Amino acid sequence: MASLTSSSRRSSSSYRSSSRYSTSSSRRSEGSLAPVGGTLTGHQSSTGGGVRCLGDSYYMSADVSQFEPHDVVVMAYNHHVVIHAQKVQDDGSISDTFTHKSLFPEDMDPLSVSGTLNPDGTLVVSVRRTTTLGGLEPLGVPTFRSEAHL
Repeated sequence: MASLTSSSRRSSSSYRSSSRYSTSSSRRSEGSLAPVGGTLTGHQSSTGGGVRCLGDSYYMSADVSQFEPHDVVVMAYNHHVVIHAQKVQDDGSISDTFTHKSLFPEDMDPLSVSGTLNPDGTLVVSVRRTTTLGGLEPLGVPTFRSEAHL
């Protein structure tokens, strides 16, 4: 049985040269466990949606409506997909950050990670599976890291 976990964190903070740092809020959500090829439904939270498997792809979503597209970064490494966003003000301070990290089953294709930013600010990340629904062995699981800036 392959497993899937996800977590989200949101915080607002201010960092200045005087080393003053404050955090106003922080949230975290956890995903769920499911068999490879099964339907995945994660814990729904206000910061990110559940992860699910539909056909030959996995999908996850996150609400990044309070960020500009250039503030959002999607990273993939090993079997993880991380959505990270932060607002940097003109004076260099960080006013808001968001991180959503998901661990996908071993049959994810790391080179197929793609994202779509909807007009309502929802980022939908899709990852293709390396196996077919018939249960063939994965084509290979390379160790890698990739990063995309929206």
